[in-house]
Amino acid sequence: MKKIMHTMRKYGVFMAFLLAFTMVFGVVSNVQAEEDDTRDIGQIKDVYDPKAPGSITVTLPDLEGAESKEDVQINLYKVGDLDVDNGYFNFTLTDDFEGVEVDLNDMSDAGDNEATAKKLADKVKEDSIEALESAWTDEEGEVTFADLEQGMYMVSQGTTNAYGSFSAFVMPVPYANETGWVYDITITPKASIVTTQGRIDVTKMVKGIYDGNLQDVHTENATYYIGLFLDENGTRPYRGQGGIKAVNIIDGNSATVSFDNVPISDQPYYVFETTQDGTPIEYMKQQGTENGFYCMAGEVLGAEGHDTAPVIIMENEPDGIGDATISNVYSDLPDGYYYTGDITITKSVRDGNDIIATDYTFYAGIFAQDAQGNVSANPTEIVKLNNNGSVTVEVPLGGTDGTEPITYVVRETNENGVPVSQDSTFPYTVSGEGEVNLSMDQTEATVNIVNSLGTADGYYQEPSTQAPTDPNAGNNNNNNSTDRNSSNRNTSSGTNRSSRSSRTGDDNQILLYGGLLAAAVIVGGVVVARRRRRTNG
Repeated sequence: MKKIMHTMRKYGVFMAFLLAFTMVFGVVSNVQAEEDDTRDIGQIKDVYDPKAPGSITVTLPDLEGAESKEDVQINLYKVGDLDVDNGYFNFTLTDDFEGVEVDLNDMSDAGDNEATAKKLADKVKEDSIEALESAWTDEEGEVTFADLEQGMYMVSQGTTNAYGSFSAFVMPVPYANETGWVYDITITPKASIVTTQGRIDVTKMVKGIYDGNLQDVHTENATYYIGLFLDENGTRPYRGQGGIKAVNIIDGNSATVSFDNVPISDQPYYVFETTQDGTPIEYMKQQGTENGFYCMAGEVLGAEGHDTAPVIIMENEPDGIGDATISNVYSDLPDGYYYTGDITITKSVRDGNDIIATDYTFYAGIFAQDAQGNVSANPTEIVKLNNNGSVTVEVPLGGTDGTEPITYVVRETNENGVPVSQDSTFPYTVSGEGEVNLSMDQTEATVNIVNSLGTADGYYQEPSTQAPTDPNAGNNNNNNSTDRNSSNRNTSSGTNRSSRSSRTGDDNQILLYGGLLAAAVIVGGVVVARRRRRTNG
């Protein structure tokens, strides 16, 4: 091999490259070998060795405002093969990067390095080129790629985590400095805080499986934990403040927790339910035996992606706000959990045959009725009505877990739940009040209340057995129980929920996952019922 490969006199191009590299990325240092280091890391060779492997160590600098340097993903690509047959270094693009308009042998200033790396990084994104190696930084923000073949490499950042970001750069292995050939390189890139930040909202829902169908389940008080992760297996947690958050469902079937100030990039975030200590829970894997459950992504069993962690890429989300839903599915409900039904109350106000607008505020009370026909003195729910519209109220079904039938009586009341029949000054006559029967087979019912202007003095008229005549008031059967599979649902602006203080669930063990899926297949799919209060204007 020509003498040029054994001396330091004619490597001006590499010294220029090193100078440019240092200008762009700040610190380039040699990793010095310890006497007992069998890998001879950091050894500077006086004579070029074409067979010697090299390494690249990336050390993240401290950044003011960065919450952690740990678990930042660093990717390595080999972009250039090295040819020394003509007595000098010559780099040619590897097959993956063939066609990219860059010259790996002509990077004499900082701008050249940055422009070259950007074009190569764009090629990676365009063609989804896999990294030669991908590693995650340790607590000190350091990662090493060892035993590298000689050539030109590009280092780029994957996830930002709760750190900042740095631009991709290219680096030859080895390179020559004023004292010899360097095969093991340590680089501290220039980095900056990510100022573009967004929010991820995660809704936690509780569901039960009954007769092969998914139903929303009401809970009096339950706490779950949600975490953001940077990999699909949940091994790399997002290390920003509140990376694991508690979500409390109180007197309802769902609640939402938000992760704020999340760095926006083209890298994904993955959502997992976790234990209190942050350990992710595997999707569609039974958790526990007594009152056990499994986690499901979304709300529909069998839907695409129901068995894997939801993926959120913030730069794809409008206004930088991503969202996901995680459901817990039970077959045997724990204490304080029960199935619910929906009562939709339509409301119209009339002057004669004309529907009129009014600023008067109306309310309705929903009263439980026992098997002997006795109506509770206190309403299960008091709901503000939507004049000339509708509102849907979620109410408990019968029994300790909501699997038994129940009868409710819907009456117009004041805001305290006192029926207006007891108020002689109420200026409207009322019709359309009545009973509804709900069960697991009929989880929806509709009541149509009509208020008509009365006499000049005004008085309350006892509920009429005649249905309203307004064709827009909906189905006029006061006991209009709807089959659970009905798709005729009103839109919603919220859900009014109730709770009962004494409920006990049974101790039967949860059905096996295979049995759940088999049941879903038998019934030809899973029907999902969303339990929300809906208001039509």
